[in-house]
Amino acid sequence: MARPTEQRILEWLNQYDELLETAWDVPRECSLPGIADAIGVVRSALHKPLKNLLNDELIIVKQAHVINGGTRKRNVHFITEKGRKLCNKKEKKLIIENIQGNPPNNIELIGREYELGKIDSVLTKEKVLYISGIAGIGKTAILRYYAEQKSKEGMKIKWYSATSISSPKTIVETWLKINKLSSNINDLIAIIRNEANNNLLIIDNFDQIQTRFKKDVEDFIAKLCNLKCQIIISSRPPLPKNKINNIEVQGLNESSAIKMLDGFDSTETKKIVEYFDGHPLGLIMVNENMSLESTKEGINTFLENEILAPLTKNNLDAILELAIQPEPIEINLLSFKDEIADLDQLSLITFHENKIQLHNFVRNLLISQMDENKKENMHSKFVKNISNLLSYNPFLRLYHEINSKSKIKSNWVVENAMKICIENPAKSSALFHEIIQKNENNEENYWFAAICECELGNGENAENLLEKAKNLGILEYRKNDVAMLDYRIARLSGKIDRAEEIRKNINFENKLEHIQYLIADMSRNIDDRIPNQIPNKKAIEPLKNIKLNSLNNEEKRSCLIAIAIIKHTFSLYNKEFEKANEIRNEIKDLTSKDSEILKEMNWKDSMISGNYYDFETKNLIRNIGLICWRLEFENTDKINLLTQLKTIIENNPEIEDRPSGRRSIALYWTWLGILDEAKRPFAWTQAIGMWNSSECYNASKTLQNDLHKWLKETGRA
Repeated sequence: MARPTEQRILEWLNQYDELLETAWDVPRECSLPGIADAIGVVRSALHKPLKNLLNDELIIVKQAHVINGGTRKRNVHFITEKGRKLCNKKEKKLIIENIQGNPPNNIELIGREYELGKIDSVLTKEKVLYISGIAGIGKTAILRYYAEQKSKEGMKIKWYSATSISSPKTIVETWLKINKLSSNINDLIAIIRNEANNNLLIIDNFDQIQTRFKKDVEDFIAKLCNLKCQIIISSRPPLPKNKINNIEVQGLNESSAIKMLDGFDSTETKKIVEYFDGHPLGLIMVNENMSLESTKEGINTFLENEILAPLTKNNLDAILELAIQPEPIEINLLSFKDEIADLDQLSLITFHENKIQLHNFVRNLLISQMDENKKENMHSKFVKNISNLLSYNPFLRLYHEINSKSKIKSNWVVENAMKICIENPAKSSALFHEIIQKNENNEENYWFAAICECELGNGENAENLLEKAKNLGILEYRKNDVAMLDYRIARLSGKIDRAEEIRKNINFENKLEHIQYLIADMSRNIDDRIPNQIPNKKAIEPLKNIKLNSLNNEEKRSCLIAIAIIKHTFSLYNKEFEKANEIRNEIKDLTSKDSEILKEMNWKDSMISGNYYDFETKNLIRNIGLICWRLEFENTDKINLLTQLKTIIENNPEIEDRPSGRRSIALYWTWLGILDEAKRPFAWTQAIGMWNSSECYNASKTLQNDLHKWLKETGRA
């Protein structure tokens, strides 16, 4: 009969199909580290039980590639038919976990009955609980196990593993698996309100969050407490001043620690437990050949002398490469993929689905030992590696470029930073604020941070950051860019008159460029409205000041057509049908009667008059505009139209890269909220963020007011 540890190994392997024996890629769960995590014992304690099972022909060992385990083949274990018969014939019922977000992979928890009971006890009376303790003591393991148990009981769990680039926005986006949310905390609360009902919300590693967003996250947590949910936050000390309830995690008790070492020589286990004072990370890393005397000086000394010192150069390079990553990373982006198996064997890494990261304890220790020059060199090496890959996350490269020796002046940063700040404003804001703390005298850091804050809709923050960039000399080489950002910030802050004054002082290379900018600005102003809202008459007033005399005939014709489109749209919105007809007659002289532009004008007029007919252009964005026009003016099945709009948006993700495309997406979410009251908080919060990112601040603020008013009227606020 198999011993207890051997029986647990067999039961674990019994759930995997025999077809895996001939597979090219095998799950990590069949490797030694995967089995150790699954049954909750240390890696080195498995050697003897596995050898016994192999000798008894209850398992076999083969070499195969491990999924997300690097490029090298590793030993993997499969149960034999004899082993299956020895297992309990009653198969375990598979329970699907209901954990949303970015939880680490689950591992078997040994002991911790007291902590688990205490969590349950506190949460029966309170809504929020902090779990604190030193690095590596087991906070995440306890929470991950607790989340799994609650999930099996039917509770919905939302998990967030925090990093230095976390914010309230990234937390909610991760919980809900969506992007481009508003950064406003009240908006985030509105969207999570219905989604979080009777949920358990977990924020792990709160201490990792960068200073710029830590206060925001604390405010966010305080507002979450008003919802119908439970909240657990794990953190190393010190905890936030306003923390309400706290459970401090200590080392494992002796019996639990000994159970983790099941398989070691019994005369050694008590000695090991005593040395480590039950510290789980130390216990997991230990093996029988190590000298334990260094642990008397602390777990840090043990890690340095017994774990890191014997590593090969490639092993060490691999963990240093992982140490500088801002968040869990795909293995295929690393230079030292072949070393992953060794790091896994040493329990230095944790898995998050197809991504890995160092244990926070190990990472923090390594980072603390690096001087700035070494860190910069490590970031530079990673940039060199990732730049040779065909596909990678641009923000990841920006993070390393900014932290490398080349810093802000590299050509790649100059060409790409602006777009990345717009696409990833929360993460980028945290990045540049972190860099500002290290170097307060670089104007470019303040410049990009200002762009991020503007994208997040934080006008006051953006203005303060831009002012600091000006004081450090950014106007010397970005004068026009600064004026344009000043213009955006003024509009974002509702200072329309000031915005117009700034716009007058923006310099352009030639007259045509200036006129095109004005036309684009007015077109956006007309679009800066939610459905059924009449555009502001001031939106097209600047048309009076446009002079086309200096343009050649083709340039003049192009601008006149663009101006006519703006005037025609404005006239239709205001039901000035005779004026709209005059504009269509005038444009016939500038384009042919069969032109697509004229046909579109006639179609829009017919739609408002109730005379619908099929029409489509060759331009994707304009076709989306036609659907939005029908949604507003056609008395038909709007749900069907909305489905058409959603399909086009989903099939053409590139439209989000353009302001006009983002306005189309904002309209989709706005209409979804109008038509489906149950989805209104979620949809309108999405729309608000998208209106902001497309510079439609009037639409954003109007919808925010409508949302807050509706929440109050319906008792949801």
